[in-house]
Amino acid sequence: MLRTENLPVNFTISLAAKAAIEKVRREHDAQFPDPAAVLWVGWGFYRPDAGPQFENVVIGFYGQSEMAKISGGIQEASGVRLVFFITEEFHRKFEGRVLDFAEDQGFFLRTP
Repeated sequence: MLRTENLPVNFTISLAAKAAIEKVRREHDAQFPDPAAVLWVGWGFYRPDAGPQFENVVIGFYGQSEMAKISGGIQEASGVRLVFFITEEFHRKFEGRVLDFAEDQGFFLRTP
């Protein structure tokens, strides 16, 4: 089970991001036998094809089989149940921001 002293959700989620999250959920469920149960949101670093490293919001899903382990860490943002998978170092990047989505940018944070 996740610790219950997880850092609190400090952002909101746009309608565009909610729609994109649902699309990713459907793709997840089509690919994996363990259906998506709860969204997780975090901060990650990428290095595409030996290009320069960049960082951005990352999302994924915990499966139904993982519910017992994560139940203590589930929070809510804009009506979406999620686990905010974040460290103190990156928590402030989300403060007061909106998790949004655009086809040409993917998931990103913006100022309201």
